[in-house]
Amino acid sequence: MEEVKRKYGLMTTIAMVVGIVVGSGIFFKADDILILTDGNVAIGCLVLIIGAVGIIFGGITIAEWAKITDDAGGLISYGEKAFGKHFAFLIGWFQMVVYYPALTAVICWVGANYTLQLFSNVTFLQNSIWGVSIFYMVALYLINTLAPKLGGYLQTSTTFIKMIPLLCIAFLGVIFGDSSSLQVSSITGAGIVAGSSAIVAAAFSYDGWSIAPSICHEIKNAKKNLPLALTIAPLIILVMYLLYFLGINFLLGPEQILELEDLAFEAASNKLFGTGAAKLLLTGVVISVLGTCNGIILGSCRVPHALAIRKELPKYEKISEVHTRFNVSLRSHFISFCLSCVWLFIHYLSIESSIFANLQLDVSGLPIVIMYIFYFLLFVGVILYARKGNIKSRFFGFVSPTLACIGAIIVIYGGLSSQNGKMYLLISCIVLVSGYCMLKLMESKK
Repeated sequence: MEEVKRKYGLMTTIAMVVGIVVGSGIFFKADDILILTDGNVAIGCLVLIIGAVGIIFGGITIAEWAKITDDAGGLISYGEKAFGKHFAFLIGWFQMVVYYPALTAVICWVGANYTLQLFSNVTFLQNSIWGVSIFYMVALYLINTLAPKLGGYLQTSTTFIKMIPLLCIAFLGVIFGDSSSLQVSSITGAGIVAGSSAIVAAAFSYDGWSIAPSICHEIKNAKKNLPLALTIAPLIILVMYLLYFLGINFLLGPEQILELEDLAFEAASNKLFGTGAAKLLLTGVVISVLGTCNGIILGSCRVPHALAIRKELPKYEKISEVHTRFNVSLRSHFISFCLSCVWLFIHYLSIESSIFANLQLDVSGLPIVIMYIFYFLLFVGVILYARKGNIKSRFFGFVSPTLACIGAIIVIYGGLSSQNGKMYLLISCIVLVSGYCMLKLMESKK
């Protein structure tokens, strides 16, 4: 079986982490964080800082596994090192069936949403949000399948482009906006408890940092470059998020953001630059969201291949084949695409169908809780590995994973205490049980 060539350097890997995380989440969830904290800007900032603990120390901790192995699969390989093949398979199965395709579907829809805002004067587009969502999904999958190196370049370039609108709102909002919204907000114990469910929205905004390990076998000098990327990128993200959240609140005030919801960015841009320049910034937001989606697809397409080379999927011989021309597994990409289409349809039903709408199923929140449980266990695995004397540094072996565990527990608690947390947990458990049955079936055939 031909091995996939290593084609991504340090800058592309950092750009992937920053580009996936900073994109749709902060534009899409800033208003949700305010809603869930009752418009309290100070607690909203605290939520973002707490959420950052998960990615800063989580990234540093996961980097310890990256130093040990750069095998295909990323978190799957790390899970196997930590707790064995069954645990590793469940990580990969959940990523393949729920995590990646659900995020891909939601973010393609978010990209379509902002595209319709950008072209608000084009009448025929206004009722075509699902058509635009499908177009973006097909286009990005084709790029990452037929020109995977172009997908890497796209990830790098969109990362720098997306910083423009983010930086404009962040710095100009902080400099020229009204800071009274922060001054009148106070942090209280009751307020923190009441806003704990906002942690899930923050976790969605930060989510994506763990996708980079899925292409570790395609990163040049991965045991050095991946840990560096997982350490540098989260620090950049935290600073950008806090500045943006403060900037847009200083410009519009929490009350107006709560009223405008996803239109808040456009309103802030209009206030700063007028309608014409605001359209340019909105173009940057569309590119930003598509860059995020591109990075998620980049990771998503690798998961079926990673499970197939471990002989844990039906027809694994075919799925594990790497195409000689495109240097990717075409069947792995096709499986990922089909699952993303399924989740886009589920997202469509959750919004357009009255039956599903009553369930208030938020597809963007569904994958978060279970993935953070997996993260938590991987962090514990690093502590256990360090206790055996395999990690000499106390900071990297004990302090960092402990802080990462605390961050993960907060996110898990926030997720389970949210309105649909228990339903999300039930759906996720059904998916994991089905995966375990699949694994046992495959083992019985060996």
